[in-house]
Amino acid sequence: MGAKKRSDRWLWGLGLLGLLMYFVFSWQDLFAAQEWKALSREEVVEKAKANWQEAGIELEGYRINAVMESEPSLDGYLGKEDLRSEFENQAPATAPSVYWHVTFYAGEMSSGDTRYETYHDLVSGQVFRHIRPDTDDGKEIGETEALQLAQSALSKLGIDRTRLSLLTDEELMLEEVGDWELNSFHFVWEDHQYAVGESRLYYSVNVTDGNVSAVTSYYEVPEAFEQWQSKQTLFASILTGFSMLGSFLMLVIAFVFLFLLQQKRPHWTTLWLSLLVMVLYAASNINQWPIIEAQGLAEGGVLGVLIVGAFAIVAVVFVSILVGAGNYPLTMTGAMLVREVKPSLWLSRKDPEWGERLRLAAKRGYLLAFAWMGFQGLFYFIGERYFGVWYENDLSMSPANMWVPALFPLMAWFAGISEEIVYRLFGVTFLKRYLKYSFVATLLPAMIWALGHSLYPIYPIYTRFIELTIFGVIIGYCYLHYGLETVIFAHVIFDTVLMCIPLFLSGEAVQVASGIGFLILPLLVGYGFSLIKPKREQLDFA
Repeated sequence: MGAKKRSDRWLWGLGLLGLLMYFVFSWQDLFAAQEWKALSREEVVEKAKANWQEAGIELEGYRINAVMESEPSLDGYLGKEDLRSEFENQAPATAPSVYWHVTFYAGEMSSGDTRYETYHDLVSGQVFRHIRPDTDDGKEIGETEALQLAQSALSKLGIDRTRLSLLTDEELMLEEVGDWELNSFHFVWEDHQYAVGESRLYYSVNVTDGNVSAVTSYYEVPEAFEQWQSKQTLFASILTGFSMLGSFLMLVIAFVFLFLLQQKRPHWTTLWLSLLVMVLYAASNINQWPIIEAQGLAEGGVLGVLIVGAFAIVAVVFVSILVGAGNYPLTMTGAMLVREVKPSLWLSRKDPEWGERLRLAAKRGYLLAFAWMGFQGLFYFIGERYFGVWYENDLSMSPANMWVPALFPLMAWFAGISEEIVYRLFGVTFLKRYLKYSFVATLLPAMIWALGHSLYPIYPIYTRFIELTIFGVIIGYCYLHYGLETVIFAHVIFDTVLMCIPLFLSGEAVQVASGIGFLILPLLVGYGFSLIKPKREQLDFA
């Protein structure tokens, strides 16, 4: 009992120190992020409607998609060359790198690809880019009149034309597009006051049949950077493939051992855990519907939405079943190996200490999670300042792009349960059973786990592999010392805290309430389940 108290005193110290370190090392990144200052989806949709109403266009009955997007190539280039501060001073408000993209589209197949799109500044909601379908009520005009319409459209969007230089035929940037009979023109201006590294800012206006159909802005970055980034992405995909192969081999080994050990009894805890993993995976992916819908729109209007949406739903259902089914043999085999290696790594509900163990696991989970956060903050503080580590905004994982932003932290429960079962309960226990050496037993599963995170937009691409390999070894030792329940809670809490931060920063009551709820949920789960009294005849959970 004395050793347990000493251990927990160390945990309290490490947890509080880790929490302090995380905010000291990471506060600038947290508050520099633009997403938390942004208008809500509902607010920006209202501004988009008002924009089209002013143009005399009523979009009643149209479906609406609103997603937060960024200029990924520009963001990557600025990060790599450490030019973000210079960009903030140079770039005009009419060409932000992160913005809301609102699309109104007709929901009937017969309407074709009819879309009205606006791009908005995150904070003010000002429209700086818009695209509308071509109309049949236009007229044939000449290049001079088309140019005047294009210039007027730029001015209406608040774009300062004194910053712009119209590019000429000789520069191959002014061109008629489409069929001459359609009377279409495409004008491009360069912002001659913008000079951030070798990136360039351009404005483009399309005029068709006497109507402005599109006003857009775009950045160009050096081709050498784009080629480098493509190679990094390919390398990350290969590393992710190795992780998938390693995880698949672990699943095969689990199946073989399950067959050899001939475990035929029903193990209800294992079954419920597998079903929970399946449901959490499906819910987390379905919550990303706005991004799926946007991808479908990019593929071709309502037809694209139907095709991409149907494919995504089928894929989510299939993979969810696969993930849940795969979780079962890994959990079963890991639990059986635990009995040989160290029974205290995962206690049965029949064990008289099970309730106390679960309460301690929840409490220790918070302390370990805070300590891990401190490690991560220190790792990236050192990496960014001394080893050239940098990152891109990954808005695909932003709560702003979730169907129900308040449910974003559900993903933490999927990751915490499934990954700790695969890489710690099975991976570490299996290797510990046959190799005896704790370092090797924790290292190899950590490497497979780390490779699976290679596609995160953090560069150089091997950064996450190094971080999570070290992190995985630390978690492995925590597992061997405190048991499975504790590292599951710690992993869930670690991810939950990071996912709740943008909910709190949003300032929206529903999201803030959700963040508070998710932060205390592990404590409620740990203490709540510890109060359940097992039936005497209940079979041992595996």
